[in-house]
Amino acid sequence: MNKHLLTKLLALAFVGFFQTTEAATLNLKFSDNTNIRSFAKGSIFDVNIYINNVADLAGFDFDLTYNSTNLSAQLLSSGSIFGTDTESLANSITPGSGATLGKIHFAEMLSGSVATGLNISEPTLLGTVKFQALNVSAGNALSIIPDPIYTPAQLLFLSDGSGPATTITGATVHVTAAPAAVPLPASVFLFVPALLGIFGFGKKPN
Repeated sequence: MNKHLLTKLLALAFVGFFQTTEAATLNLKFSDNTNIRSFAKGSIFDVNIYINNVADLAGFDFDLTYNSTNLSAQLLSSGSIFGTDTESLANSITPGSGATLGKIHFAEMLSGSVATGLNISEPTLLGTVKFQALNVSAGNALSIIPDPIYTPAQLLFLSDGSGPATTITGATVHVTAAPAAVPLPASVFLFVPALLGIFGFGKKPN
């Protein structure tokens, strides 16, 4: 992780500990805007990360955890919320092992030359994670948690150093069996010889 960016975020977290903060929300949603969905084994699906109700947003840093036995995180895509003023930290996807959950680290902030953060008053896309469903299973939780490097725990950062109280809504994935292949009806095997007969492929040469 870039030492300069890490030092800046740690400083913001320290100052924010002594300041009053306002509410914010982080939500996980599927493409149909729900947070509970069933997907067939082997299918690919997206999970969107939305932020809302925060003024003067200057950065964010958190982990998204998932059951890597039943789900495979394929790709993390940024929503580029800060546009060309974005400074990205060491975003990564780390699969779990055994009982250890997989972890997706996602962090961005405004560049140092920007003094004022973003005002967000409607659901705004932070990023999207592409998953693949691996094994039939129920209740696979997707959860947003703070990066453990911050004390006290903090997910969002304002330009004045405060960290707003944040309400988090995760998501749940159920993996179902892949649909069985539909066999061809017997009539298909009668239809092909009939076509051959119509077009003369079955005629004997004179």
